[in-house]
Amino acid sequence: RDGWFQWFAYLHRTWFGQIHGHSQFFPFHRRFVHEWERVGRQYNGAFAQPYWDEMRDYRTPASSQVLTSNWVGGNGQGANFCVQNGLQAGWTMTYPNSHCFSRNFRNNGNPTSWYSPEYISSFVQTSANMAAFRPGIEFSLHGIVHLDIGGEMSQPTSPNDWIFMLHHANLDRLWWQWQNNGHMWAMDGPNADGSPISIDSSISYFNEPIRSVMQLGYGNMCFQYASNPIRRRDLDTTAESRLINKLPQDMLTKWFPDMAKEMVGAPPPPMLPQLAAGKSIPYPGTLSDAWIQMHGYKAADVRKVEATARSFVDDMKKAG
Repeated sequence: RDGWFQWFAYLHRTWFGQIHGHSQFFPFHRRFVHEWERVGRQYNGAFAQPYWDEMRDYRTPASSQVLTSNWVGGNGQGANFCVQNGLQAGWTMTYPNSHCFSRNFRNNGNPTSWYSPEYISSFVQTSANMAAFRPGIEFSLHGIVHLDIGGEMSQPTSPNDWIFMLHHANLDRLWWQWQNNGHMWAMDGPNADGSPISIDSSISYFNEPIRSVMQLGYGNMCFQYASNPIRRRDLDTTAESRLINKLPQDMLTKWFPDMAKEMVGAPPPPMLPQLAAGKSIPYPGTLSDAWIQMHGYKAADVRKVEATARSFVDDMKKAG
């Protein structure tokens, strides 16, 4: 009603080329979601932006409880895919033009699988720097959720859908986990203009140094996430523990190097029921050529990330 959805959609669309496809991606979106939370607290001082752990729902995303009438609502209906239930049911959006609030789930309303918690956990462990971590997340979980939800989420104006904030809060949580895995101040790779980025570079639009958003719980980043970085005492509840007792040492070292080090001399955790039943990890969906072109990505870079994810699934199936 006060135009904040439209404002954030406008900012995201205006700076779209500056905040995707290079290392501005994570710092900009951390600052962007934090700004959304700050605005929310003007209406309710207790407001805290939640995240959607999409990896929990990766097998059948459309069946997630997040996408029900009690939460953000589900797929759009009718010729224009207008959403009729949930938080934004029946809304009319005014940017970039007047239209019904829409979602258009891919694959005729039943998106294929997303990225498993096992793969994301592996990726957090195997990414040596931001130049590797950023494209690995941006070209996988980031893109597939946007594209499969569709409608508003498939456009540069995607902040029109509150799922945008849930999604990017989760991506930021994954960045924070990676930071706590020995990369707290890591900021490398290309900036928007192609020059090397650093923590002293300015965040696009906000004109604040990247260092100001690097450490949660300090300065203006006065928040934390409910989940913690991987610790040894959490071994029996982390996603990769579902597979660890079935992996040979070389495969464990390849995909879960941190866990391989911690498991030296330790007994494996018990096999969980889903593995005992032979429930394998499905291949994740892929990004469309149109999505790749809209962002200005190099198709070869995207397909390389997707091929790595498929290789992970193949190795897990071999181990199973």
